[in-house]
Amino acid sequence: MIKNYLKTAWRNLWTSKLFSALNIFGLALGLSVTLLLALFIIQEQSFDAFPNKEKIFRYLAHINYEGNNMIWAGVPNSIGPTVQRNISEVTLSARTLLNGFGENANITVGHDAYIENRLYWADPDILDIFNFRFIHGNQKTALDEPNTIVLSETKARQYLGSENPVNKTIELGRNTTLKVTGVYADLPITSTFDAELIASFSTTGYSKNITWDNASFETWIMLKKTDDYRKVNAYLPQMIKEHVGVEGTYYTLSLQPLAEVHLNSTGINSYSNRKGDAAQLRQLTYLAIALLLMAAINYMNLATARAQQRNKEVGISKALGASRRTLLGKFYTETAVLTIIAISIGLMLAIIGIPLFNALSGKTLIYNTLSHPVFWIGLPLLWLTLTLVSGLYPALLLSSYTPLEAFQRGKAVKIGSAFFRQALVVLQFTASIVLIVGVVIMHQQMDFMSHRKLGYNPENVIAIGISSLKDEQELDALRNQIGALAPTQSMVLSQAFPGKGESGHPLRKNETDKHGPLFYANRVDGDIESVLQLKLLAGRMVKPRLASDTTKNGEWIFEMVLNKRAVDYLDLTPAEAIGTKPLAGLGDNTYVVGVVENFNYSSLHNPIGAYAFTNTPQALRYLLVRFTTGDLKSTLSQYEASFKKIVPDAPFDYTFLDSHLKSLYLNDRQTASILLAFSVLAVFVGCLGLFGLAAFTADRRTKEIGVRKVLGATVSSLVRLLSVDFVKLVVLAFVIACPLAYLAFNKWLEGFAYRIDIEWWMFALAGVAATIIALITVSWQAIRAAIADPVNSLRDE
Repeated sequence: MIKNYLKTAWRNLWTSKLFSALNIFGLALGLSVTLLLALFIIQEQSFDAFPNKEKIFRYLAHINYEGNNMIWAGVPNSIGPTVQRNISEVTLSARTLLNGFGENANITVGHDAYIENRLYWADPDILDIFNFRFIHGNQKTALDEPNTIVLSETKARQYLGSENPVNKTIELGRNTTLKVTGVYADLPITSTFDAELIASFSTTGYSKNITWDNASFETWIMLKKTDDYRKVNAYLPQMIKEHVGVEGTYYTLSLQPLAEVHLNSTGINSYSNRKGDAAQLRQLTYLAIALLLMAAINYMNLATARAQQRNKEVGISKALGASRRTLLGKFYTETAVLTIIAISIGLMLAIIGIPLFNALSGKTLIYNTLSHPVFWIGLPLLWLTLTLVSGLYPALLLSSYTPLEAFQRGKAVKIGSAFFRQALVVLQFTASIVLIVGVVIMHQQMDFMSHRKLGYNPENVIAIGISSLKDEQELDALRNQIGALAPTQSMVLSQAFPGKGESGHPLRKNETDKHGPLFYANRVDGDIESVLQLKLLAGRMVKPRLASDTTKNGEWIFEMVLNKRAVDYLDLTPAEAIGTKPLAGLGDNTYVVGVVENFNYSSLHNPIGAYAFTNTPQALRYLLVRFTTGDLKSTLSQYEASFKKIVPDAPFDYTFLDSHLKSLYLNDRQTASILLAFSVLAVFVGCLGLFGLAAFTADRRTKEIGVRKVLGATVSSLVRLLSVDFVKLVVLAFVIACPLAYLAFNKWLEGFAYRIDIEWWMFALAGVAATIIALITVSWQAIRAAIADPVNSLRDE
């Protein structure tokens, strides 16, 4: 019986090549996206699969300034040791600090120089918490001593080839020599902790300078039992009260389980580059399911369109005694064969499409996920579900005909089923129009952000990393070299540049003000006003600190320039602020010498906050240079050559400020790209469904078209007659889609402090585009029916 079903199914698929191809391709396309998303979901859910995962936690600092709530994975370096000392349930504890609070590390090995952005300073327990597997060296003692470092297998091979690097040395920034004490197997791509090099935390001054206010140290712990986290959480407020005082700090603490870290860190300020997004994961899942359902709907419509052609087959089968159960088995077998072919093609497309998915999403979907058991268990279930869903309506419809109905062409299809098919097409185009509106809105928002005036000019500014310079003499030499070059217009030494590397401090009006805004401070030495093209509202910019800048008691006097946002909080005008000494965590003798106009130093997702330029003694990490437009390649070569004259063995580390600014919106652009890809696929799949319904309608109205042609109807009038019903469906879909699109994408725009307004033409554009696409899809069938010979149509009847 099954063998006969399979033969019949294959014969029918081969006989109707066009409909079979449309069905298979539509399903395969939807399945390929679904399978890609399934792989991505499996990978995201399998993050941090370490032994004792359920016992691993990290501390979170909850910040509240002037009503602005933030969460940091960084906490003061005192938290880890204090809790471990007082809570016996904490078996392991490790502080981690990304080099330079997130700055690149300049590594020199022999005569080779490297720029690394995943060098962490960490306590020894980190190796046991994350179950490192050592290839060389002793894991138990590798990070016990200062000035030691362990390398990932990849970095060890990159630096020293296949030889054992243990006991060899590498140079960090030409100022620190580190001895290699071990090599560990590369951490999996599904590890939140993404270190490629780990140096001993005891090397840093932070291991001895214990503080309660610098929340920059991500701290991981392992507990004896999972439930012990309750005891730790209960102790945290008591600890802060004991060591800092209830009113003496700006943060509260909590624990976050490792199992929740990956998918629940979107709004958390942390060092890892491997953050997941539970909300985005849900959205992509919904889109994939919608696309798969649209592909299944196409099968229903196309199969129903073929019903007219198969009425005699059904009639003969029933006349010869075939039961409805037999016919159901026959039609379901046909659907099963078609779907298994579609799944096979979809799987191949998914595998081929992994690099494209990674490029669009900015994620790293790895091929190893294909071997995950959940994927291969889910694949047969997907095939079975798709077969049942896709084949249900056509199989029930075709098998329900009586022999009489089957031989009567005009009565072969139930009237009530027309509404169902039209409703499915409306559903498809509603989803398509919502996605098209979303693409338009996202494109407009991206364009708005790229053209908005920021209050400073990031174009033609390069930030050259100077951490490899050993002393003031080399720094002065570099400034002289760069300043003498023709492209250089102005330059300044800086702790940071807008949105990168500033230090955070609380700004308060007076001693009783406990909830002022968090402001960012950036030490500068030079002409920052000219380099960033800032607008000075009052006073002057900070000057380089001199030895004479001290009080009678020998204490340093510092200067700061606030932006207008900070001055407004202090209830001062720019002129009134000059000479004041606000409470800003920068020392008791720090005076305001100038005020600049507000500028967007961070992403446009965030409103402008308080900002300050200072000459306080923070480390200078960059030489910012404004250069003339022209041959960028030549200019960059000149700067690199000048740098290499001073430090020939160090890597030339640089960033263009406008490139950094664009990187702040990388996730938004990737989301827009994903939505565009889904929109194109959804529209295409929707058109397949519309094509099926058009074919069905043209076939059903063959006699009517023949009569109209005999009576003198033109081809254009017949095309218009056949197309108008489909245009009505698209218009109905447009009416339904507009409010849905507005609600969805207005919510998305709420994530930006500076945003566009949603305007009527965005919906009109989507509606017109959908209508044109629908007309093009329908016209082919309509024209084909209109130009057919009426004699053949009427003779067939």
